Amino acid sequence: MKTKVAILVSISLLLFSCVPATPTQEDKIVEIATEEPASQPIKTEEPIVTEESTEIPTETPIVCVTLLTPVNGVKIPPVGKVTFSWTAMDEAGKYILNIILPSGDIVPFETDQTFHVQYMEAFLLGGEYQWQVIAQNKAGNDICVSEVAKFDKTAYQQPQSNNGNNNGDNGDSGNNDGGGDNGCTDPAGCNGGPD
Repeated sequence: MKTKVAILVSISLLLFSCVPATPTQEDKIVEIATEEPASQPIKTEEPIVTEESTEIPTETPIVCVTLLTPVNGVKIPPVGKVTFSWTAMDEAGKYILNIILPSGDIVPFETDQTFHVQYMEAFLLGGEYQWQVIAQNKAGNDICVSEVAKFDKTAYQQPQSNNGNNNGDNGDSGNNDGGGDNGCTDPAGCNGGPD
C-alpha cells in the first residue's frame, strides 16, 4: 500500500514537473504510512445497472372548443331565448351541447352547428346551471370535451291558464258537448242525442 501511495505522489510530481519551476517550488516525495487491515472479507457489491431514460413521444394535447356565449357566471332571465355558442373544430362532424341542471340531470342537444338556441322557460328550476360541449368526429366518437361554464337562472313560474273562463273550474263549460270530463259513458255522445 505504501508503494501505491508513493507511486501516486511521484506521478503527481512528474506531471507538475512539466510546468516550469518557480524559485519557490520544491519537489517533495511524501510517504504516507498506512496499516494494512487484518484479512477481512472483501465486500462485493452488486453492479448498479442504470437504464437510459427513453422519452415516450406524447401527442400534442388537442385544443378543444372554446365556449363563447353565454359567458361564464352570467345571470339569465327565466323566459326568453339564449344562444349557446362555441368555436369550431375542423375535425368535428357534430357537437353535443350538455346543459347540466341544478339537480345534476344532463339535457343533451346534438347539432352540426357551433351554436344552439334554447328557450329558457323549458327549464323550470332556478339555480346554478352548467354547460359544456363535446366535439365528436363523423363516426360519432368523442374528440374532446370543453371546459364547463356556469350561469344562474331564476325559476320559471308558468302562467296560470283558465282557458277563457274565470269560474276556476277545469275548463269544462258544462254544456255536455263531448268536451271535458263530465262523466258521460254513452258511446253515441253525451249531448243528449241527435237533434
